[in-house]
Amino acid sequence: MLVVGLCVIAVAGSTASGTAGTAQARPLLGIPDTSPFEIRGTGFVPREQVQVLLAVNGRAYSGTAVASSTGTFRLAFPARLGACGRFTVSAFGSKGSRARVLPRRPLPDCVSPTSTGSRT
Repeated sequence: MLVVGLCVIAVAGSTASGTAGTAQARPLLGIPDTSPFEIRGTGFVPREQVQVLLAVNGRAYSGTAVASSTGTFRLAFPARLGACGRFTVSAFGSKGSRARVLPRRPLPDCVSPTSTGSRT
């Protein structure tokens, strides 16, 4: 069974300029739901246009969002992950912010074609 509320975060960095001693939030991506697939971004430059690329089970999706005044956005795609699905997400901001979610290893039950349970 797929766990709802899956949250995977990875950072690739931001080129937003800042001075020493200033706290600049790093761009992060979260996945609050995978059916349908929802992506949440935080730490992007305020009002930055963000191109989001999603690959789910070999199918590609693309969407655009504009970060809020606090640097956040939400974007949903008509994709469903499934119990043994794989995905990657990349986000590219128009002002230099970058983040991505790296692929996860398949669950042990998803590796072997003989891992079907027996019924009695």
